Amino acid sequence: MIKAIAAAALATLLLIAAYFWWFQAPLLVTLGYAVVSVLALALVPLCYRWFGFLDMEVIRQLLDQEEREHNEMMQRLSTMQNDLETLDNEEGARQVVTLKHLLNDFHEVIANRFRGKQLSSSTYLDAARNVQNQSLQNLSDMVGIGHSISSLQRQQPDNDSQQPPAQLSMQQDRLDALLSENRRLFKALSDTSVEVANIQEIGEFERTETLARLKDLVSIAKQQSQ
Repeated sequence: MIKAIAAAALATLLLIAAYFWWFQAPLLVTLGYAVVSVLALALVPLCYRWFGFLDMEVIRQLLDQEEREHNEMMQRLSTMQNDLETLDNEEGARQVVTLKHLLNDFHEVIANRFRGKQLSSSTYLDAARNVQNQSLQNLSDMVGIGHSISSLQRQQPDNDSQQPPAQLSMQQDRLDALLSENRRLFKALSDTSVEVANIQEIGEFERTETLARLKDLVSIAKQQSQ
């Protein structure tokens, strides 16, 4: 919209100058023409909104943002998958694959199901992204914990009868907790994606029900990150 207003303002100035030069009108008449031109310029933002150009611009920015975030998350997940496989964390590596599928599903929903519905799309995108980022952060924490566990295991004497040190037990418990948390988040994300994809029309009741689920997910993510 800023570009459109700037172009319209430049055109207005050029027209006022051309009017004054071509008609050699009295200054008062030229000022009157300038006032009318400025008033017409003020209508540009309103027309930009009335004719839907503003919504189209917001939607395009939304889809560009979603595409950029999607690609960044997929790249991070590929790196994490390699790290988790190297650390022999098989379930963590499987969770990376699961999250990739969930991200792809949500990407398709945003790109297709809600194209042209700016308010709905941005709300779903913001809410679901918080949960997806929490799941991704959990996987990143698993990589760090995996390196810590490997270091502790190297320091432990080779004695099967010896009890594992407290630090190692704590790290393993933390790893198990992150895996369990992600399973819950994945289940909720999957259910929400199916619900959103099956909506035929964005009615108030359906939108309220679906957004309520997403808000619950955001609440879970915030609680777990504290």
